[in-house]
Amino acid sequence: MLRKRTLESEASPLQSLVTRDTLRVVGLRPIVTVHLAQSLDGRVALAGKTTPFSTQEGRFCAHAARAAHDAVLVGASTVRIDNPRLTVRDAPGSDPLRVVLASTFALPRGAHALKGDGRALVISARGQSDASEQAALESAGVSLAVAEADAEGRVNIDSALEILAARGVRRLLVEGGAKVVTSFFRARRVDHVSVEIAMCLLGAPGTPMLGALGIALPTQAVRLANVSVERLGENVLVHGDVVYA
Repeated sequence: MLRKRTLESEASPLQSLVTRDTLRVVGLRPIVTVHLAQSLDGRVALAGKTTPFSTQEGRFCAHAARAAHDAVLVGASTVRIDNPRLTVRDAPGSDPLRVVLASTFALPRGAHALKGDGRALVISARGQSDASEQAALESAGVSLAVAEADAEGRVNIDSALEILAARGVRRLLVEGGAKVVTSFFRARRVDHVSVEIAMCLLGAPGTPMLGALGIALPTQAVRLANVSVERLGENVLVHGDVVYA
């Protein structure tokens, strides 16, 4: 039988992971947890559309996860499509640093995540930054940083993690989108996964949780250890530690 989460739950498997990780260090980079919601067939959204999956219990869990981390990170597409606040509202706790990866600094004016309260950081890729977009963000009071670019001109994950570590981030929550999550997995920098699975099917052309990871054999698959499963209302939440082949 699956354990059922209630809004009054004091501790979750995710919070236990965070507590355990305070006892160890992963090199000089933050410990990374991917937390997202998806359909039963592994789709995180309908292309270009806001696609909510979380139950009320799931939202509580997601906001508790934000409160348990130093920073929460999304990509530019998530900001454009979903316009998330990336704050803690449905659970106790303080707001984390809000981080957006935007290779060119191009983001919607007035996006919720970019409010000028000193808790927003946008990271671009070296050689890709747009001067006018950079100026707009600076005038809005958003902190900016430039990371090295990867082979595709996107933000290099290791470089971004170095920037965050230098700012005191020790625990990083990655919420999407699919391209960003894929980049973290391709870089082998995801330590934990927490996925809320909705009891629905989207099929194609729904956006899958992950793109290509360069895996050619079953023995190369990314696996989960120390797995726990619980109910979030009608949904199911799966936690685990990531193990790379």
